[in-house]
Amino acid sequence: MYQRFIIVASAANLLFPSGSFAADQLAAVVVTATRQETRANEVIADVTVIDREAIEQAGPTTLPELLSRQPGLHVVNNGGQGKSSSVFLRGTGSGHTLLLVDGVPFGSATTGGPTLQNLPLSQIERIEILRGPASSLYGSDAIGGVIQVFTRRGEGPARVNAYAGIGSDNTREAQAGVSGSSGPLSYSFGASRLTTDGFSVAADPVRYLAANFSVPNADRDGYRNTSYSGRVVYKLADGQEVGATLLEATSRNMFDRGGVLVDAYNNDKTRVFGAHLRNRINARWTSTLRWGLSEDNSSSFDPAHSQFATTQTQWTWQNDVRLSVGSLMLAAENLDQSVTSTTNYAIKKRTVRSLIAGYQGSIGAHSWQTALRRDENSQFGGHTTSSLGYGYRFAAEWQAHIASGTAFKAPSFNQLYYPGFGNVNLKPEEARNLEAGLNWERDGHRVSLTWFDNRITNLIAGSPAVNIGKARITGSSLAYGIVRRAWIADAGLDLMRPVDDTNGNRLQRRPAEMLKLALTYTPGIWKTGGEITAIGRRYDTTTQGRAMGGYAVANLFAAWEFDKSWMLEGRINNLFDRVYENAWSYAVPDRQVFVGLRYAPK
Repeated sequence: MYQRFIIVASAANLLFPSGSFAADQLAAVVVTATRQETRANEVIADVTVIDREAIEQAGPTTLPELLSRQPGLHVVNNGGQGKSSSVFLRGTGSGHTLLLVDGVPFGSATTGGPTLQNLPLSQIERIEILRGPASSLYGSDAIGGVIQVFTRRGEGPARVNAYAGIGSDNTREAQAGVSGSSGPLSYSFGASRLTTDGFSVAADPVRYLAANFSVPNADRDGYRNTSYSGRVVYKLADGQEVGATLLEATSRNMFDRGGVLVDAYNNDKTRVFGAHLRNRINARWTSTLRWGLSEDNSSSFDPAHSQFATTQTQWTWQNDVRLSVGSLMLAAENLDQSVTSTTNYAIKKRTVRSLIAGYQGSIGAHSWQTALRRDENSQFGGHTTSSLGYGYRFAAEWQAHIASGTAFKAPSFNQLYYPGFGNVNLKPEEARNLEAGLNWERDGHRVSLTWFDNRITNLIAGSPAVNIGKARITGSSLAYGIVRRAWIADAGLDLMRPVDDTNGNRLQRRPAEMLKLALTYTPGIWKTGGEITAIGRRYDTTTQGRAMGGYAVANLFAAWEFDKSWMLEGRINNLFDRVYENAWSYAVPDRQVFVGLRYAPK
């Protein structure tokens, strides 16, 4: 399997290099890697930016599906759009990736993982993916990395945008919005509606019954989502502004549980509020005060009613100071988490208070980035995490870097208290990562090679949950990218060894090989291209049981800009109608066809 991947990747590097490292990506400004605005090619980290154009190109799809096409990420979905999804970043667990929405932590404190499936792509401006431990900047959960979603924003004259599309399984999507700016005020407002009849989630009824303890229903398991977003920023004076953001989505997700005659479903509601006040104290010092509130509410009817709701409230005061050499970041945070549920949890609240310091800069060929964070958790006491990265540009086109970092994750409320599963004696997971990389770039080309070694102690696994001791994830990532005339292409290869160090078993659901390819051709008013995702063999249990074979999936897309404001779009997912599993016993979509019409004045 390794040899096949290497041969394919070598050819892909010549024909389909990485659009994620295209010239516009190199010039992109990112925030997540340092908590400060920094050019993507100046950070000592493995970062990907997915902009609005790439999101629109993805068609009527979901955030988990879009992320599954990115290097270093493996996404497991329990049966199509709107179903429970888990992300495995650089081979770490489903709860080891921190999800932020406009800087606000978002996810479930009961499951301990990010809630991806309900966030609407139609309301997202861009996505930043930071690979590697980031607890020194963001605290608990960031053992594998951070995914940050930024809602849409406005500038310039008022513009209306709209989209309507239809596709397989009676999938329908409609969205509309308005954005712009007037004097000191900028704004963006949008709404969208997505519905699909879906398909039966049970790939194999016998295996589904064994895995989920419920009889599968042969009917379609549909999904619908209604979302709203808004952003308003008012410039009080030069260097002074106040702003607020909102993202809300409500959905109904059908699933199988309890018997063939039972129509089980979840009603989910997610909401993220944010507000900020930014003040430039002087030419060197900028102070930003942020408040954020995120809510993740899931009510299940199967046919009994159950509810799990998480509320997270965060205050952050961050100070960015520009020094004669480099820049300094000092911040204080307070995070309150609370759980409301029909399940009786022994403890339903916790508070985390944090102090963070970061420093980045460069002199000549030398660059550096370092951070130190102290978290005081009301349940688990104090944790100190740190990171240090050094880069050396030994030639105009070449840069080498080395970095180390520590991270931790506090156990979730389910892992601690859920009946029959929880264990009140669990300890926080802790990680130590070392990585090294080599980058080459010239004339819009870039080659990136990264090696990493992430060692996790007190890893939580099993049912009931236990600390299994030690896990070790070693691997390397290779990418090569280019933009040439009308061609944009992208290739990424990840080879990993994610194992339980106590017995050598492969960690649950982690592939050892992943290959992601994409190619786009834009001759004038046309755009066309395709994507290939190849995933290696995995196991669905911690004891290497329920083996799932490797698979490759190809997608095609095309768009015709028949007027300066109008575009006709089409997409085919799973072009060759592959049958495979990314979660044992759960079906995946067969060949899917979508067409849509977009109005977006330039």
